[in-house]
Amino acid sequence: MIGFGTSSGVLPRGSVSVRMMVGAGQARGLDDTLLLSGTGIEPADLADEELRIWPEQEFAVARNLIRAVGDRPGLGVETAAEASLGKAGLVGLAALASATMRDVLNIAVRYQALVSVAAHYSLDESGDDEVALVADGSAIPSDLRGYFVEREVALIFVAGRALDVEIPAVRLELDLDAERAAALREVAQGTPVLSGCDRTALVLPRSFLELRMPHADAHTASLIERQCREALQVLLESGWKLSTVVRERLLREPGTVPSMAEVAAELHINVRTLRRQLSAEGASFRGLLNTAREGAASELLRAGATVEDVARRLGYAETANFTHAFTRWMGMSPRAYRQSLTRDR
Repeated sequence: MIGFGTSSGVLPRGSVSVRMMVGAGQARGLDDTLLLSGTGIEPADLADEELRIWPEQEFAVARNLIRAVGDRPGLGVETAAEASLGKAGLVGLAALASATMRDVLNIAVRYQALVSVAAHYSLDESGDDEVALVADGSAIPSDLRGYFVEREVALIFVAGRALDVEIPAVRLELDLDAERAAALREVAQGTPVLSGCDRTALVLPRSFLELRMPHADAHTASLIERQCREALQVLLESGWKLSTVVRERLLREPGTVPSMAEVAAELHINVRTLRRQLSAEGASFRGLLNTAREGAASELLRAGATVEDVARRLGYAETANFTHAFTRWMGMSPRAYRQSLTRDR
């Protein structure tokens, strides 16, 4: 299985994803300032092609979008419609000039960090007659996973149309519910769509890998891929963030809350060092914990947990303290949030 060999969860990404989400929000009449609220990103920053986005910023934009329009199946498909080869930058150009579909998929997998997908793609060639483009969303916070995986799958079909290629998929396996599967069926070009699977993967005939691309240009492809390699190297050297590692640890088990001492021990550093290094990055353990709690609280309430149970599982001594914090995050009380979910169904 070919995959991106670096843990992109602790690397900055390109800004394509954020620009797509802002575009989707603007199409619904939302202001970009609202969509970027709390992210540290200014609207003018999105015009900078060199802008680098950290995962927590991307997830914050997604939460702003979902909070404004509702977490409903189809939003990921709508967001994917904002994509284009031009927005994909060097990776899009390299794919366009590639000789075969195998080259296209290898480029998409190898340089996915430059395009800023949240789910990580890999190409599984273990089958005799079939191959699979697998989208792994396990590193995405649980409250956002459905939206992002739906979006990433829809992007595959958007990319196919942009490359002027018909995708003869055997089937689309989804680790998603039936409602999101129905939304994706609209863009899947007649492909059989299966929900509730153990993985999310577009299964293709092996012969599809040898399809000659209509705009192949060997010289251009070689030149642009070299630029992709250089851009990826810059990205890899642009900085490892302890705050991102801590945030991902806090999100790993949404119903449990490790202490700062426990996280420091797992990282083999002491609490003072952890606090100092987070401060140097402009972060704090409490701030990261609140972000993790916000996502976990939304997920647990959607799953049917009581307000009292959520407060207990997230480490609050009093339910009232949790209610105050949740109201500050979401602009409504936990009970009002649950009622809004009922209305949306």
